[in-house]
Amino acid sequence: MKTPDPRTETRIPPVVTFATGAKLLVRLGLAKNMTREGVRRLASHPEWPFGPDRPFPYWDLANADVMETEPFLEFVRTHPITGRGPDRAPRGGSR
Repeated sequence: MKTPDPRTETRIPPVVTFATGAKLLVRLGLAKNMTREGVRRLASHPEWPFGPDRPFPYWDLANADVMETEPFLEFVRTHPITGRGPDRAPRGGSR
């Protein structure tokens, strides 16, 4: 497996994918935890800035959709992430 360059752990990248965007949000403390699926759920927000007929396009890079990092971070700062909170009760079984 490829060893990541240590600079990628401290610098802000110019573009992110859904997966790298999730990792960046956690690293910057904008989310306690986040996955690429969590970022995909954020993309369903009516004010999501990326996509057709939106202010910023998704860019196709190496067979992945990428987003410019600054508008992505600005969206998250403007619309803070709220989760359902910690799991406090056991889940119900099959009925």
